[in-house]
Order: sequence, then structure tokens, then C-alpha cells
Amino acid sequence: MTFLLIAMIFAFGCSSLRNKNAANGPVAGKLWNLPLSGNTQLPMSWIPSGMFVMGSPESEQGRKADESPQARVTLTKGYWLGNTEVTIGQWKAVTGQSLREKVITLLNDETLYDFEGKQMKERDFMHFDKNNPDKIIANEDDGLPMYFVSWNEAMDFCRKLTELEHAGGRLPAGYEYTLPTEAQWEYACRAGTTGPTYGNLDDIAWYVKNSFIGYTGKGLGNPTAGPRDVGGKLPNKWGMHDISGNIWEWCRDWYGPYTGGNVTDPMGPPTGTYKVNRGGSFGSGANDERSANRAQNPPNEDSAYRGFRIALCAVQR
Repeated sequence: MTFLLIAMIFAFGCSSLRNKNAANGPVAGKLWNLPLSGNTQLPMSWIPSGMFVMGSPESEQGRKADESPQARVTLTKGYWLGNTEVTIGQWKAVTGQSLREKVITLLNDETLYDFEGKQMKERDFMHFDKNNPDKIIANEDDGLPMYFVSWNEAMDFCRKLTELEHAGGRLPAGYEYTLPTEAQWEYACRAGTTGPTYGNLDDIAWYVKNSFIGYTGKGLGNPTAGPRDVGGKLPNKWGMHDISGNIWEWCRDWYGPYTGGNVTDPMGPPTGTYKVNRGGSFGSGANDERSANRAQNPPNEDSAYRGFRIALCAVQR
């Protein structure tokens, strides 16, 4: 009897702890407002498991050869994905670093990185003037997507979040913060749609034909524009804002050819030269904003046109 009573008390205590952790952390099927430092949060929507056709048909206007052969992709586990790209304010809340500090660090970095098989300083690869950060920085407001983030730095940000959330007891078992795979990104971007975009492009995306309209402050390119505050365009039905346009978004995968057929939880090739980025930017044309469009860049490259969106998903290695 005594043993049974002790066992019941122990079971009740474990159950209470599990419930407490579940109440403090993300719950499958529900929006998760990831708490950062201060009063900053990072809203993340639940993306259910499911199946979709990845890539584009030959009939799609503006398609590229690397979007085929199409594949029937099954994602076996649901995951959370940031409702927007990580903002400058959210970046500062996690790293303590402002956009300007980040760019100045980049310009003064004397490290030699591998760029397409050549050892180079990043500022030289990107043709940046070490002494002129204002030439490459647009606006710096906290509500803008964080830009000038390399793939490696985006992954470092995700690893730090994983450590912080594990220490805070809010990380679901078997899950980690990371970049979405290319398949997870396209699945969430489409949100059940099969056309080139999930809606009328001017309604859902900042891109080259509208990003200059009403733009104020420091700008880049011609016409003058830059990243816009996140959430200013209509989301898809899974709550994804700016997943087309505004800023290109890094994915976890190495860039490589599609295999076609039926695939489950794909992660791209095991090695490569470039990392995938998706979604187009304020400076790119309509064809780049399509759900199936793919781009490739060196993982050490920082750009005013590229940022990232975080995922909370089951660990895959």
C-alpha cells in the first residue's frame, strides 16, 4: 500500500511537471509566441504535417529548369514557422547586436572564408567599401526584417535559441530551432495552393514593382527602396507574412537538383557549395516571388536583400 501511494504521488508530480512545461511552451496545433528578452516576442504558426507537390509544372510562366522534376513530398511531422522574417528588434533581443553593429563587424572582419572555392574576406567578395557602411545600409527600424545575415549566422541564431529555450524548459522533446528545409519552406509558403503564388502579388509581396511606393528614409537600388516593416502585406491561410517578397530567406538545405518521384521529409544533398534561399525580395521581379522559385548563395555571404525565418521542428540529421 505504501509503495502504491508513493508511486501515485510520483506519477502525479511528473504529470504536473509535464503539464506545467506544456503550458509554458508551444502546443501542437496552436500559435506559439516565443518569448525573447524584455517584452519582445516572436510569433510562430503551427504548420500541420501533410503532402504537397514541390516544384513547378512546365506550364508555369517564369519557371526555371531547377524547379523540376516535380516531386510528391510527404512531411510526416508538423512544425512551427515564424509568422514573419526575424526582425531587427528580435535579432537584437537574442544577440544584443544592432544592424549597424552587425554591418560594421562584417566590414572589419579580416577572416578568409571559402567563397566558391576561393579564400576571400567577405567584404571583398561582396565588393563592399570597408569605410562606408552607410552605402549598403537602408533603414534600421526594429520592425524591419533583419538583413545582412549569412546562412551560418542564421544557424548560429537558431542554435542559441535552442539553448535558451531548453534552459527555460520550453523546448518540446525532440525539437529544435533551426532554418526550415526547402520542402518545409515551400509547403508553408503554398499553404495548400498550387499556383505560382498564394495570392495576388501586389497584395502579398513587396517586390521591385511596388517596393518603392510610399518608401521613405534611406534606400538602396534603382528605384530607391529597401526592406519594409514585416506584416504589411496579406498573409497566406497559415499566417505567413512576407514569405513572398521583402527579403530572401535562407533554407537549411544545400542547393542541388530535384530527384522527382515520391519523397518523405527531404533535406537536400549532404554537401554542396551553395545554400538555398527562397521567396524573393523588395529588389527582385515577379518571377522570383513564385512559391517554387529557388536561389543559391554561398553560406558565408551577407546581403542587404537576404534574411531568414526560423522554424521549430523535429530534429533531423
